[in-house]
Amino acid sequence: MKIEYESLIKALDEGDMKKVMSASDDGYAYVKQRGIYSTYEQKEDGEHSKTIYQTSKGIYNTKDKSLYGNTTQEITSEVDNKNYKEEVNYSTNISYENGQVQSTDSSLDVSYVNLIVDRLKGIGKLKMKPGGDIKKFGQPSTVGYTLTESEFQNIINDKLKIQYDEYGGGSIALHIEFTKGSEQILEVSIVVNYKKRNEEGKSVEHISQIHTYFDSHQGNNQDAKQEYIDFKAKYNKTQ
Repeated sequence: MKIEYESLIKALDEGDMKKVMSASDDGYAYVKQRGIYSTYEQKEDGEHSKTIYQTSKGIYNTKDKSLYGNTTQEITSEVDNKNYKEEVNYSTNISYENGQVQSTDSSLDVSYVNLIVDRLKGIGKLKMKPGGDIKKFGQPSTVGYTLTESEFQNIINDKLKIQYDEYGGGSIALHIEFTKGSEQILEVSIVVNYKKRNEEGKSVEHISQIHTYFDSHQGNNQDAKQEYIDFKAKYNKTQ
C-alpha cells in the first residue's frame, strides 16, 4: 500500500490546521501535547538526571489560530538510577495566540508549552521516509525524517530557540491513520538531542521530545466548539 501522506505534509507546510488537526466543520479541534524534556549530567556520585513532563490539552480554533486549555508540569529526578523523586510543579489554565502561550498565573513558567505544529513552514521541502513497518489498511502508519542541523535550525529551532553547544540529531515523525477515502494525522512527534555547557562549563546532555496528538473529524464535530467556549470561560474567570 502506498502511503498518501503528501497532502498532509503540504497542509503542515502551509499551516492548514483544519486539515492537520481534523478540525470540526466549524473549525475547532482537540489538541493534546506531551513535552518530555530530559537532562543528563555526569557528577562524582554518578549520573544526575532530571525530566520535566509538560502535559497540555485544549481546543484550537483554526480560524484565528488560538487555543484555550490547561497544562500540568511534573518534574522527576534521580541520581545514578536511585533516589527517584517526583513532584507536580503546577497545573494552570492557558491561552495561546500569535504563537505565544500565557497562563492565568503570570508567575508560572509555561515556556515548555509550544504549539509548534501550526508553524512548521519548510517541512514540505523534507523528503519524508515511510516507516519500514507499513501496516495493513486501517492501521496507523509512520512517516519520518531525520533532521540535519541546518534543517533543525530552519524548521524547528527558529521557533523553539534552543541554545546549545553541540547538535546531536533530531527527527520529525507523523503517525497517520487511513480509513475509507481519507487519511488523518494522529500524532506529530519531534525529538532533538543536544549538548549544552552549564555554568561550571561541564557538558550536559539534553533530550527534548514534543508529541502532539489530534482527535478525529467526527470527534471534533461532536463537542470541540462547546469545549472551546468552556475552556475560554475558565481561562477568563481565573485571570
